[in-house]
Amino acid sequence: MEKILVKTGIYSLILSFFLLIVFMKREESTIDFEGMTSFVVTPYPEFFFHIFRYSIITSIIAVVFVWLYILSKKEKE
Repeated sequence: MEKILVKTGIYSLILSFFLLIVFMKREESTIDFEGMTSFVVTPYPEFFFHIFRYSIITSIIAVVFVWLYILSKKEKE
């Protein structure tokens, strides 16, 4: 059981980190009250800390779901 949880945690952390790097945008556009559009660019250190934080949260959620699945599977047996 522990092996499955550890593998789930590691693989979900790595996979979510790479997916967030690919799909998360560094630039955000904002529209002023006059209709002017401006872009805000997040610096790289802050950007990677956000990605790392979201990856950890995703990994914890994945481990909890797998743990609950294993517990429910054991109860049925």
